Amino acid sequence: MKSRLFLLTAFALGCGNKGETTTAAPSENAPKASDSVPDDKASQEFGERLMDADLVRFKPVEGDDVELVYSSFTFNPDGTWAASGAVEIMDETMECVEGGTWSMDPAESESTASMTWVIDKTNCAGREPTEQRVRLTLEKNGEYQVNFR
Repeated sequence: MKSRLFLLTAFALGCGNKGETTTAAPSENAPKASDSVPDDKASQEFGERLMDADLVRFKPVEGDDVELVYSSFTFNPDGTWAASGAVEIMDETMECVEGGTWSMDPAESESTASMTWVIDKTNCAGREPTEQRVRLTLEKNGEYQVNFR
């Protein structure tokens, strides 16, 4: 079991670019909504889509032997986010939760913006607090695309 956990830790840390449901607790130092969404029209429209979004089956870590799959990933108006899902390694599945803060650059359009996601709380095997830059596209039909930067 220790060797699998070591393998998971080594793999998950190298892949930052790529039952019951629980949610992660929001960060205590979260920025206000007005600090999270820029004031321009495109950003405000993107912000509305973001608050309505739930990135289902999002895989922030994906590899041959290990995956982290969020069953739910939501964004809150106070600048926090929460995700629940599971780490899948070989034939084992370990449920977990993550949470943190988010911020965004002025949106490119009503559907696309570059963002920073800070992971400050996690109990997912092999994961540690970190910061990720992404370009997120949210379509009106619920489809989404995440490109890690």
